[in-house]
Amino acid sequence: MDTGKKILIAGLLGVGLLFLILFFSGNGGWQGDGIPPYTIAEGTVRGEVYVDGGHGYTGENPYLQYFELPLGDVKYARLYVPVWNYDSGDSIRVTVNGKELAVRQEPDYASAWGTALYCLESNTSLGPGLNEVSVLSENPGGGPYGITLVAVCENRSLPPVRFWINEGNYALTYTNKQDRVTSTFKGASPGKNASLYAMLVAGTEGEKDDLYFDSLKIGSDVGNSSQGKYFDLYSTSVSPKSTESILSFERGEEGYLHPCVAVLVSESESDSEFLKLHEQKSSTGGQIPYSVIVVSILACLALVLRFRKK
Repeated sequence: MDTGKKILIAGLLGVGLLFLILFFSGNGGWQGDGIPPYTIAEGTVRGEVYVDGGHGYTGENPYLQYFELPLGDVKYARLYVPVWNYDSGDSIRVTVNGKELAVRQEPDYASAWGTALYCLESNTSLGPGLNEVSVLSENPGGGPYGITLVAVCENRSLPPVRFWINEGNYALTYTNKQDRVTSTFKGASPGKNASLYAMLVAGTEGEKDDLYFDSLKIGSDVGNSSQGKYFDLYSTSVSPKSTESILSFERGEEGYLHPCVAVLVSESESDSEFLKLHEQKSSTGGQIPYSVIVVSILACLALVLRFRKK
């Protein structure tokens, strides 16, 4: 092999390895496994808990979503904006009923290849009736999967309900070999009638996944883009079996599935009302999926060998 070819091969290998280092160190690369949904807020209210959202990835900018809130005072509300293709430097501008709520760059949770979740409290921005939420995104090649609102509405004419609001962003993917994740609701009342809501993104219709509540299967192919492209807000009736109920997401055949929000609303055994907010956790970057590293290195070596044979 002549000297010129050796230099070329060495150069290609060096450039390839440099690309892998830069790619996996952020700026569009792997952003960790994420964090399983955990309880950020819980309590008891005489009234109801409103959960709604949509409408899938469309590329529209600004992204608009409308919410019809019931009668009553909004005691606590949290807006969730899952975003596809997040990269450092991107931002979103959130407006509620024509008034700017926030401009955010860093998401609250990010995982996998740029799947991010922004969480915003909006207690004073919402009211009974129709509400408009707008998200203006500076995200080249990406944007919102949807917008979900969880609002705790007090109405003294209604019986009390117990609620838990869980949030996070965990990457169930074939690349990091994560196939299952759980989310816990502590202090549940066994045997009480309850409603469960689960927001997932990146699911694909026909790729079967499973959802379990206290070991009972409550859904199959839940991540099927039912509310729009790559966005699902699944709801069903459940009955807690213990004081610590566990919701389990199983990836199954899904290539990518991100459980982000889980809300449980149950009949309350007590008239004592309260609202407890928990400290927000941070999701840190995780290890680069071994399988992705191997495939990338093999591709780099294949390119080198191709030039070597010429």
